[in-house]
Amino acid sequence: MGVSDWLAAAGEREIWLLAWLSAAAAALCLWRGFGHLSHGRAITDRPTSRIRSAAQGYVELEGRARMMPGEPIVAPLSGKRCVWYRYTLERKDRESGDSDWQTLDEGTSTAIFEIEDETGRCVVDPEDAEVLPPIRLSWRGLYPRPGGLPRGRRSVWDFLLPAGPYRYTESRIPEGEWLFVSGQFAGIGGGDSSPDEETRDLLAAWKQDKAALLQRFDANQDGEIDLEEWETARGAARNEVLQRRGTAVHSIELNVLRKPRDGSRFLISALPQDHLARRHLWQGLAWLAGFLVAAGVGGAVSAKLWNG
Repeated sequence: MGVSDWLAAAGEREIWLLAWLSAAAAALCLWRGFGHLSHGRAITDRPTSRIRSAAQGYVELEGRARMMPGEPIVAPLSGKRCVWYRYTLERKDRESGDSDWQTLDEGTSTAIFEIEDETGRCVVDPEDAEVLPPIRLSWRGLYPRPGGLPRGRRSVWDFLLPAGPYRYTESRIPEGEWLFVSGQFAGIGGGDSSPDEETRDLLAAWKQDKAALLQRFDANQDGEIDLEEWETARGAARNEVLQRRGTAVHSIELNVLRKPRDGSRFLISALPQDHLARRHLWQGLAWLAGFLVAAGVGGAVSAKLWNG
């Protein structure tokens, strides 16, 4: 049954409801369509900076992902070393069937890492970033923790035995991956960020080298940084930040890429620029096609209401 047939059989209340829904759908499709086209154009038009010569402010960078010195970042489900991960642990609800899953645990890495090009390195703080990772895996098992990735080859028992009640989903960025990133580029002491932001970035860098952090701030020598010792470390970091900001001539020791304060897009992508631009183009065109469909339905509904 087409739209015209449905309109002929529908009552006035249903027609008004369809009118409002088609108007809302058209507005959403138009907004999302031009949003994707705008993102694609920005990626294409904005020049990619080199780390050494990047200006303070919103920039695009490309380079290899590198771990910082100190404790490695390890993905919880696979046990693989990486610079960033996101995971979800779910259990099947036996009463609801295979389609409903209960989330038991989930998390996203907020540990800082570095991106390196031929001119230098920059720290990336991934908190609140939109991340497009190169690896995304999903598998099932019998236990709450998988203890690593599934076997590469499946035996006949894997086909005969039922799938486990747990589902594991993990995304990650391995070290050495080529990344395209865009966000707020600032240096500690560079004057473009607030003292609180610079203090947080400096503390995050210190936390990567746990041995040095313990040697400096573990007053009771218990192998851990308690709340009081952490406040001491926070105060030391803030004092160092203020000292750097108050120095007339200084070198920026730590460049950081983070989420922009004005709400601009903060992106960490394993997809290259041209791929991202094309994807935004096609997504924008798809949303605009949806706008034409919704507008056509809205026009037919308006004509029905107008003609009674």
